[in-house]
Amino acid sequence: MRHRLVQVLSGFVQQAFKAVVRTVVTTLVFGAVVVSLLHYMGVPVPSAYQLLQSFEGLGKLAKILS
Repeated sequence: MRHRLVQVLSGFVQQAFKAVVRTVVTTLVFGAVVVSLLHYMGVPVPSAYQLLQSFEGLGKLAKILS
């Protein structure tokens, strides 16, 4: 019985890991395509460094508000 439970859990973890990897890769590809398209159309797109700074700012704001 214990061996069967380990097999079921192992299969579940594998499927969950595959789904997470697929989601992350899809999101990165989609984001790159959208940013490239916006850049091609002439829309000002912030750099990765500027985006990270804005996330740091959100973290500081969350600390202040909590």
